[in-house]
Amino acid sequence: MRAVVVPAYVAAALAAALYALLSWRRRQVTPLAKSLALITSGAALWSLAQAFAAVASPTVALAATSAMFPGVAMLVAGFHWHVTVFTGYGLERLRRWHALLLIHPVLLTVVVATDPIHHAFFSTVTSHPDGGVTPHFGPLYWLHTAYCYTMIAIGMGRAVAAMRRAVRGHRRVFLIFLIGGLAPAAGNLISILLLTEDRQLDLTPILFLVTASMWWWAERFGTPARRTPVSYKQVIAALSDAVMVLDADGRILDANPAAAELLAALGGPAGSAVGRRWQDVLGPQRALVFSGIDQQTVASADGRIYDVRVVRMSPETGTGAGTVVVVRDVTELERLRAELTDQALRDGLTGVYNRRHLTTVLREQVASGHPLAAVMIDVDHFKAVNDTYGHAVGDEVLIRLAQELAGSVGSAGTVARYGGEEFAVLLPGVDARAAAELADQWRCRCSEVVVGTPLGPLRATFSAGVAELAAGGSAEELLKCADRALYLAKEQGRDRVVTAVPERLPAGLP
Repeated sequence: MRAVVVPAYVAAALAAALYALLSWRRRQVTPLAKSLALITSGAALWSLAQAFAAVASPTVALAATSAMFPGVAMLVAGFHWHVTVFTGYGLERLRRWHALLLIHPVLLTVVVATDPIHHAFFSTVTSHPDGGVTPHFGPLYWLHTAYCYTMIAIGMGRAVAAMRRAVRGHRRVFLIFLIGGLAPAAGNLISILLLTEDRQLDLTPILFLVTASMWWWAERFGTPARRTPVSYKQVIAALSDAVMVLDADGRILDANPAAAELLAALGGPAGSAVGRRWQDVLGPQRALVFSGIDQQTVASADGRIYDVRVVRMSPETGTGAGTVVVVRDVTELERLRAELTDQALRDGLTGVYNRRHLTTVLREQVASGHPLAAVMIDVDHFKAVNDTYGHAVGDEVLIRLAQELAGSVGSAGTVARYGGEEFAVLLPGVDARAAAELADQWRCRCSEVVVGTPLGPLRATFSAGVAELAAGGSAEELLKCADRALYLAKEQGRDRVVTAVPERLPAGLP
């Protein structure tokens, strides 16, 4: 059998060395290259030493047997390193404590080198007439073996946990990764437990080529979107939305980084909120999850606006009843929405409300049954202003007039551009007489507004018609009465305010 196995060891050593070289050349491309190079380097050393140990003289065979264990230590360290990077588990800790992985290789090399003195690693060694030796293992060997299998078990456990957390498209990659990791462990157990007649026949280094091949495939082709698989935790951590998982009692089980920042901004604890109850973190007044509303928009004390969505889990859809809370800061979105809504209600030139909004407000006021007055305003000789000074000056006149009206009316009424140079003002709770007095004040104030032009300063005046909502009257009738009064003001010489009096309205007017 050795005539077959020895060439296989040599071929495995050469293949592993080639893998190590190719992996090392890709060390700037992927974080998995260095660990894979370490694994295949260890497999190359182990396989080559195994080949010499099987056929060489007893002295050389014993030296080769001792030389294979640094390769074993390299494999175990590389295995742990590779699994940690591949699964994304504790990468920061690995970078900080990666030197600890050197402890086992250094101690193992020292123990094997000094074994002729203490015989705690190889209790005895049997030489074979046809070459090679068979070592009989001591307590330190079994301690070393226990350490190796513990590290492999930890790595496989992490891989299984990562596979369960992974998005569905990456679970197949983890399965291939697991099979590759278990192959040499199975070969080593077979060699130790079944191939007892000849300890030099060890399948482990050869099967590590299977591991390297499958892991190389998983790294190169198993994840086309990324070089390493993505877990749900990684996806949630990358979200800008705050995501929190609560149990049935409102205790925070998990929170992504965005949630931790949000809780701190809302007055939560400086440290981690995991393990604390929602009410204890933010106070009962902010216990949104228990309000019975699955989606709501809330405002914080500092004026920020948050969209809160609650998904209640049941034992059928999760490991236990609980709640997933997703909070998104929509302050800017709400500001833009309010701005767009306001723009839809405003006149693009003057900034006061448009005719559509005026119609809506007017119908609401009429339906309320409260007293209401309307003032229709028209800029005097506006066509002449445009013809003499240009449309830019005409626009400036309208803008300045609208600003003056809006500032004078304030929140007491609604100012809207009704069309062209015509404006309308609604005054709820005001009768015709009071509305006429206010309109005259506006007329005087606006007549003092000066607009600069290339031909000198320009003062514009306006005419106004005032009407009061009659009992049982409609919105259309109110505006028609005010418009008729405006017609009379213009007929009487402009720059004046006229109040609609039914018996004074000439017949035949529209």
